[in-house]
Amino acid sequence: MTRTILSRRRVLLPWIVLFALIALAAIGFASLRPHGGGDPGRPVLKIGDQRGGAQALMRAAGELDDLPYRIEWAQFPAASPLLEALAAGAIDVGGVGAPPFAFAYAGDAKIKAVFAYRPQGPGVGRASAIVVPKDSPVRSVAQLKGRKLATVRGSAGQDLALRLIEQAGLASSDVRWTYLDNGAAKAALESGAIDAWSTWGSYVGIAVMENGDRVLADASGLPAQTGFFAASDSAIHGKRPILADFLARLSRARRWAAAHPDAFARTLAQETGLPFKVARFSITAYIGTAEPINDALVREQAEIFARYRRAGIIPALPDIRGAYDPSFNATALARRD
Repeated sequence: MTRTILSRRRVLLPWIVLFALIALAAIGFASLRPHGGGDPGRPVLKIGDQRGGAQALMRAAGELDDLPYRIEWAQFPAASPLLEALAAGAIDVGGVGAPPFAFAYAGDAKIKAVFAYRPQGPGVGRASAIVVPKDSPVRSVAQLKGRKLATVRGSAGQDLALRLIEQAGLASSDVRWTYLDNGAAKAALESGAIDAWSTWGSYVGIAVMENGDRVLADASGLPAQTGFFAASDSAIHGKRPILADFLARLSRARRWAAAHPDAFARTLAQETGLPFKVARFSITAYIGTAEPINDALVREQAEIFARYRRAGIIPALPDIRGAYDPSFNATALARRD
């Protein structure tokens, strides 16, 4: 009995730490955390971030040193509340995946993507996966037909599931979508209330490496999607110089991470409390460099909108010509290492 209890504690501990950090992140939004000095006369850039995101990356790369402005970081547990805050004007800019950006823009959010990057290198796609319990009878994506699949609505997890479902010859309506945040989805998977969970990043790492869950399918066989930093119109026009400086620093930090993945993973593990192996696994989503926002990229993003429309996730296809702002390309792509 004692051994069973201890074993269960070892399984639960990483999730207790992870969800406690997420709760603290959500609380952190209520009190924006400054970086770059406390001079009230300096301009301020309010940045939305997710756990282990841009702040950890840029600190590890040394790109938060000697800022000519102040940064106020707002930490969010997922892209959806970050995008809501951005649309409401509570923050100026924030990092999100292409699918949640598309979902928010289709919901009439007044935002624009101003910086794009694409993960590259070994392991790309492994940190986005559909996870099932290790003893699940489900052995293929096709076997998800009629079963409960949990994810966050409009998230990278849902778009991954849609891509894999279509690849397996199923329609979106063939699965029973269960919309839960990541914490609730993990609990539902453990209890047997759902059959599978489509998620990303350290959630996949902990599920597989710490809890022994099984990856049913991941994104490693799919073309890598871009990630974005999205900004509000007011920040694009009213804070352009400091927004451009931030994006240049972010681009340099990504190049640094590509060259120093272990150093970045150590910083991420220290800041989040994640085991190093989970941090190292999850950073594959960040190992990549900036790429231009251009017509080819916009055409690629149109596929996400179309996929969401086919699945009934968005009510109509919006005009996306104004969703992607190429005016920061020169700044983001400049190499000043």
